[in-house]
Amino acid sequence: MFYIQKVQTETVKKALEGTADAALPVLSISAPFSRSAVFPAGPVSVRDMAGLYIYDNTLMAVKLTGAQLKEYLEYSARYFNQLAPDAPVDLAALTNAGGTPDYNYDQFSGVTYDIDVAKPVGQRITGLSYQGQPVTADQQFAVAINNYRQSGGGGFPHVTTAPVLYNAQVEIRQALIDYATATGTIDPAAFAEPNWKLTREGRPLF
Repeated sequence: MFYIQKVQTETVKKALEGTADAALPVLSISAPFSRSAVFPAGPVSVRDMAGLYIYDNTLMAVKLTGAQLKEYLEYSARYFNQLAPDAPVDLAALTNAGGTPDYNYDQFSGVTYDIDVAKPVGQRITGLSYQGQPVTADQQFAVAINNYRQSGGGGFPHVTTAPVLYNAQVEIRQALIDYATATGTIDPAAFAEPNWKLTREGRPLF
């Protein structure tokens, strides 16, 4: 997941260089397509990459405001079942609320935020910040996103009508391969940046 976010972010940043949108903060959206995909120690193959990103999606970027970003995250957070303040945490029952599949739970990189699972759907995102400062409603961001999601897949708000900043028809899987080829190594320490957590009534769930 972190590796996908890193590659998407870097690809969009490079594409926006020299454009009117070059100064926009670049965020990235990705979903957990596989709970079991991992990079093995040692050489990484094309097959490993294919296991990490199993769809033929292409990379795009759209412009969202802070308000739209929060609404998008609230929609994504419906993935979690609401948890009563004093209820035990059952991991098997925490996710996939209402039959929401893993691939329709989007996570953002580039911002920090909490998801309060004690709250009802639509009221869960707290502490949404960029570089340590609260995200304002009118703040603008470039957001890396795949073409499936941008075209309406999953029904997420705003992205189908948002201004398109980048659409070079680059397959995300190929971008992952190209990035690894160019850098020579895949070091988790270089891209693993946990930036969100689950809370319950403002306290960490775990």
